[in-house]
Amino acid sequence: MFKTWDECVIVNLPDLDGVQIVWTPAEAARLLSEHWPIDHGSAYNAAINSCTDAMLGTAPFDRARQAFVAAVEEAKVKIMR
Repeated sequence: MFKTWDECVIVNLPDLDGVQIVWTPAEAARLLSEHWPIDHGSAYNAAINSCTDAMLGTAPFDRARQAFVAAVEEAKVKIMR
């Protein structure tokens, strides 16, 4: 069974067409590593680690979502939800 977050995170990244609807730590990690406007910062690093840990099953999924939202705020990325 494919596990998703209870609530998605919708972000608007400048280098991608349209908004990105993020439901999983894997999607969040991909955006962070491939399309994020900054590649540093404490929230960014925590989000990469939390998403990776959640994908490996060593950390709760909800913690990865919280860390991703913090990285969104740190990078001043527009969050839609």
